[in-house]
Amino acid sequence: MTDLIQRLIAAHRILNREIRRELARRVPDSIRLARLKKERLAIKDRLFRHFPDASHMRRVARGVIARARTA
Repeated sequence: MTDLIQRLIAAHRILNREIRRELARRVPDSIRLARLKKERLAIKDRLFRHFPDASHMRRVARGVIARARTA
């Protein structure tokens, strides 16, 4: 597993967290949400270039996340 893949997965998780945080606000900033979602999609596209099979990509991501939790 390359360092690039690990960084992309971590960035995707951070963006997911930020999107959830923004949606939880009383009045979400729609412009910020759009930007965050666009960034998240760009990262997902980059991940799919390395793993065209979605199920394989999810398995790899779960492995990275599990290793990060135990480290």
